[in-house]
Amino acid sequence: MKKILTIIFLSFLIGSNLIGQQQTLLTNFVLHRYMYNPAFAGTNTGMEFNANYRNQWTGFTGAPKTIAVSGYGTFKKKPNMAVGGMVYSDKTGLVQRTNFYGSYSYHVKLNKKYSLGFGLALGGVQYNVKVYDAIPFDKDDEFLKNDILNANAFDANSGLYFYSKKFFFGLSSAQMVNGKIHWFEKEGRLSPHFYVMTGFNQILDKKKKEWMLQPTFLARFNNPSPYMMELGLRGLYKEMYWLGFSGRVWKNFDKKWKSASACVLVGATISKQFTLAYSYDYALTALNQYSSGSHEIILTYTKLGKKRKTASEKVMDADESEFNNIDNSMKSNLKNKKKEEEPKND
Repeated sequence: MKKILTIIFLSFLIGSNLIGQQQTLLTNFVLHRYMYNPAFAGTNTGMEFNANYRNQWTGFTGAPKTIAVSGYGTFKKKPNMAVGGMVYSDKTGLVQRTNFYGSYSYHVKLNKKYSLGFGLALGGVQYNVKVYDAIPFDKDDEFLKNDILNANAFDANSGLYFYSKKFFFGLSSAQMVNGKIHWFEKEGRLSPHFYVMTGFNQILDKKKKEWMLQPTFLARFNNPSPYMMELGLRGLYKEMYWLGFSGRVWKNFDKKWKSASACVLVGATISKQFTLAYSYDYALTALNQYSSGSHEIILTYTKLGKKRKTASEKVMDADESEFNNIDNSMKSNLKNKKKEEEPKND
């Protein structure tokens, strides 16, 4: 019995989802770019905090549930640097996996339009198996006297993020150190994951600039598990309200691409600082016979900092200020001279 349970638990450790991905699956990845790539922190000066809940495959017994919180902020005197942290927990059946990280990112302005960010996140992964929830065949097995089993591993993520106001492209790696997981007399490892993400903003009305389309793309790689790609399109109004759709496909072990799910995304900025978004996934596989879909909701708080001017911008401002002072002085002198030349009434 002990050997059977060990095999079952190790299979959960090796792949937490049915397609073998160890990392959390999130539909609103545009709002979760920091969780996929630590270099995203600091793309805007100020602070941002996210709280997320995902209920995957509703109605399916033991289906994954995810809770995640994250936040980051830039330094006041060095706005090109940012620090942050994230904690997220996945529960699938008897197994609960918790990830926690602290991150640092550094951004370089390449020219007037484009910047490049570098990010690194260090942390760990903890697995908990609730044995007391198991339904055993042999109730007298000594192994079942354990209540909760634990396994831990060191972890690290890294990323590059190239961006402008209208375009972004990111490369990132998760679980890149291939951390060891000691489980009974067995040893497992965290499998490295790689992500490629990109997207751009297309203004539809050039005069008012109120309507915008945002195509996005995300690819996940985790050898030897199947590849997964996600294509999305959002329509935004004043960058405050949006409606979008996305499709997820994956490449099976038979080398054929298959549809995984179709998704709907809606969101709104309910104030200048709070954003609420929701997504619904409908499975395009045999899972739709047992599940009514997946739900995901995210709440974001953003507090933008003041844009710090570069040295060249400060020089330009100083020159402009000096020019304005000279101009105002000339106007004042001309005005006084005009008054002196006006004939006085006796």
